Amino acid sequence: MPQSAIRQYEEDEHLPSAEVDQQAVSEAETEEAEEAVAIVESPTTDNVQDEPYYHYTVDTKDPDPWLIVHKTKIIVLVIFAAAAVAGGMFYKDMKLSEQTKAIIAAPQLNDFYYVDFRVIKDNLRPAEKFRMAKVKDITGDVVTINFSSYFYFQEHELNEAIRYAQLRYEKFFQEKRHNYKISELQTMIESGAIVLARRPEGNMLDGNVVVPDSHFESSSVFIPGKKENFSGLEYLKFATDGDKMESALIKFEESADLGFAKGQVNLAQMYLNGMAVQKDLHESLAWLKKAALQAYEPAILKYEIVCQQVESCAVADFYEELVKAGVNIEFTKQADVRATTKAFEKALEDAKK
Repeated sequence: MPQSAIRQYEEDEHLPSAEVDQQAVSEAETEEAEEAVAIVESPTTDNVQDEPYYHYTVDTKDPDPWLIVHKTKIIVLVIFAAAAVAGGMFYKDMKLSEQTKAIIAAPQLNDFYYVDFRVIKDNLRPAEKFRMAKVKDITGDVVTINFSSYFYFQEHELNEAIRYAQLRYEKFFQEKRHNYKISELQTMIESGAIVLARRPEGNMLDGNVVVPDSHFESSSVFIPGKKENFSGLEYLKFATDGDKMESALIKFEESADLGFAKGQVNLAQMYLNGMAVQKDLHESLAWLKKAALQAYEPAILKYEIVCQQVESCAVADFYEELVKAGVNIEFTKQADVRATTKAFEKALEDAKK
């Protein structure tokens, strides 16, 4: 073997041992460096003695023993307070429910109903929920109401409509009339359609005028029966006993005999409700027809309602008689005539021929 090859072989043979020695040296140097750092960072005895020594203790006692002593009383007091608030809310809801039932059972003109229209109709927009209703007329046990032209998203917004005097707007309530029996209104309470019923004190509600002032219509022209009708209304307003009720009946009879349409309607109402006289629907219809032939709108609408309660009465014949007498009945399109719609349209067609 050549000499150069032998030397190369010997060098290759000693390489691993050289690498091992170098690795051992590097590890030794690393340990020495760590020991030096530990010596530098380790605190001296003087430094340890200079540092303050804190001794922490845990106090197992409550910092305020009064809370432990009266804890049960506090819990009972909080429970009673919550129960009182809940009881007050329940009592308020119960009183409002009783008020609503009482107003519906004995309706009066200008009563207001809060109606949840989601119970009545299904095809409503998301924001169309509540509407205001106002009692427009009462004919026997049939209540005529007008709904507001606006929908409200929440119930309390109806109260805001009263507070902000929105009811004073001329077109706040629709002209279309809807007739409901008192029994139907009571059913609407049970179903949740009528949420609340409110009655103004005088013409005020929540400090705002919700009913226009009714003034006596004075005129220099003498109208027979007008004075007697006004006297009958005054007797009827304060009729707490039978004597004043009979006085009202006498005045309405005098007004009706003189041909005053309003007096005839009021007399028909007395017969319809059996006030100071025996209830007689036929007599009521007779006086309503006399007023209707004078083109008095309330008489026409009331006749239609009463006629539906009498088997022998036909609304179609009534319309034909009005048309022949030359009475314009176009306004009844605003009324919810329901079953009499066809009779009404037929009367109009016959009148145009």
